[in-house]
Amino acid sequence: MILNINTYRNFLTFCLVLGMKFLAGQSVVENTHQECVHYCIHQNTKNAPIGIYNQDQRVHHYDVKYYGLDLSVQPWNTQIEGSVSLVAEIIADQTRFFVLELLNDLTVTEVLIDGTSPGFEHENNVLVIDLGEEYSAGSLVNPKIYYGGEPISSGFFNGIQSQQNGLGDPVLWTLSEPHNARQWFPCKQVLSDKADSVYIAITTPAGFMAASNGLLKNVTNLPGNKVRYEWKSYYPIAYYLISMAVSNYQEYSFYAPLRENIDSVLVQNFIYDRPQVLENNKEIIDKTAPMIHLMSDLWGNYPFASEKYGHAMAPMGGAMEHQTISTMGYFGFDITAHELAHHWFGNNVTCATWNDIWINEGFASYGEYLSREFLMGIESANQWMTNAHNSIKSAADGSVYVPSMQLSDVFRIFNGRLSYKKGAAILHQLRFELNDDALFFSIMEEFQVAFADSVATGDDFRRTIDQATGNSWEWFFDQWYYGEGFPIYEIKWWQQDGKLFIRSAQSTSANTPEFFKGALEFKVVTNGGEENFRVFQDEVLQTFEFDAISIVKQIVLDPRNFMIQNHTVWDSTETGNIRLNDIKVYPNPVGDRLIVEFPADRQPGRFLLYDSQGREITGYSENISNSIDFSSLAKGLYFLSIESDGGKRDVLKILKTH
Repeated sequence: MILNINTYRNFLTFCLVLGMKFLAGQSVVENTHQECVHYCIHQNTKNAPIGIYNQDQRVHHYDVKYYGLDLSVQPWNTQIEGSVSLVAEIIADQTRFFVLELLNDLTVTEVLIDGTSPGFEHENNVLVIDLGEEYSAGSLVNPKIYYGGEPISSGFFNGIQSQQNGLGDPVLWTLSEPHNARQWFPCKQVLSDKADSVYIAITTPAGFMAASNGLLKNVTNLPGNKVRYEWKSYYPIAYYLISMAVSNYQEYSFYAPLRENIDSVLVQNFIYDRPQVLENNKEIIDKTAPMIHLMSDLWGNYPFASEKYGHAMAPMGGAMEHQTISTMGYFGFDITAHELAHHWFGNNVTCATWNDIWINEGFASYGEYLSREFLMGIESANQWMTNAHNSIKSAADGSVYVPSMQLSDVFRIFNGRLSYKKGAAILHQLRFELNDDALFFSIMEEFQVAFADSVATGDDFRRTIDQATGNSWEWFFDQWYYGEGFPIYEIKWWQQDGKLFIRSAQSTSANTPEFFKGALEFKVVTNGGEENFRVFQDEVLQTFEFDAISIVKQIVLDPRNFMIQNHTVWDSTETGNIRLNDIKVYPNPVGDRLIVEFPADRQPGRFLLYDSQGREITGYSENISNSIDFSSLAKGLYFLSIESDGGKRDVLKILKTH
């Protein structure tokens, strides 16, 4: 999901005036020069983001098979009248109470089960239906709930919202992620329980169209100048991906090719019924076709091909990946690719917990990069990844995995820097570590096959990699998924006796992990041309040796822009032609302690420490053996002067990062 920053600023002002709380994602730059944030959630205290499954375990006593929504709405307000039918299988013996979530703003008028009216209570946003008897596991129940009301709008990402678009036309739309489906229909908000199918009938005043999930089965004119749209989807669907959007739309549709152009899928677009809207957005909307073809080729065919892919416009300032019908506030290359990519990662395979939102947002964000790489060119893709790396490194810490103690903070779940940008970048880093694009994309497709129509965790994806490669990738996930920060390299190189030596010293931006092992790639530029060398660093300080007949002019770390890292490269002319018998200091950049190693033919001696202005730092003048305590010093550049036997003096630059 992506939110336009200008809309967000207006919303922020609105929230401050009303004294509301707000939660927002990190900002990024869209291809269309619009500054955006990838996700924003706003909920007031009443609509706190903790779902019922954290309060009442009876919600786990059944498995939802079917939702049937039959609603009457009008696009100029959020008033709802209608019913929701469920079919559910009881999975716990002696189940008598059927528990759903529904906002208190909506009034339940009647509940029917097989024509009878059981008792029910609707308090604290929880609907408890008394089934009248205890049901055993394997039994089916089919309650039908009649309800109505007008949910109070509580911000941009309310479950249901009505607003005029920029053309003055009314639009009604829903956005249920992460826990807001209960704001417009009674439901079970548990990620792992996907309904097998869903039916959505929407009655609205004539002159308006209603878009929803799946296939449009019927359009019926009704008395009272009303029209009824009936949608049906036969694919498993998570509660928060059920949606509707109502406005004075026009339909613009076409077919997009799937893998190898053998099959195609309907792309059904509901856009505002004004000539300039189609004219202004047609070029980007049409790019959906090559994007679907690309993603089908990389990850396996579009998962909902027997129904459709589509877009429905709404003045939400961003977009949401509702299954088969993304709700779009605007069209741009990145946002269109992102919401489409969600249909593989997020919709077909859904995160099993909000801790693992990476499965949704990190993968969909990488879909932006891949769309640029294969459809716009590597230069455009590198620009995207550079922006992502800069966002990631704007703070020193934070994991892609969302710790459980932070799940009550919706801003943390949908953090643009971590869940989106770093989530995408560690996939790119994994691609680099595998060093085999065919293998990398086959793993992503196998993950789609293994967890289709279901949910998965980050560890499920890791196990898919383990199985495909025959190796354990736990080390990679410990560092990049569960760990925080990124590595910082100091690279020094020199030539000696027909050899090129590259020494890599690593420190880290955060404390966990203390070291990132992994592949390094160097571009070596010589008088005779350039060549890439690949090594694997598994020690804090490591020296790599290569044959080098030509004179080396330059060393470039990570020439293809795969790695999340900061680095400094010192060449032989800048460091005084470093030799193998030099004093070694590491890690540099340093954190709390600097290790000093002397060659066998030199004895430790006195040292002095100076700041970046050349001023001696008192208390740092003594004889040393093998380490120096930097823990009390501030971040910055220092100069270490070491005098060893025979009066030999070395001056080394030391950078302290934390």
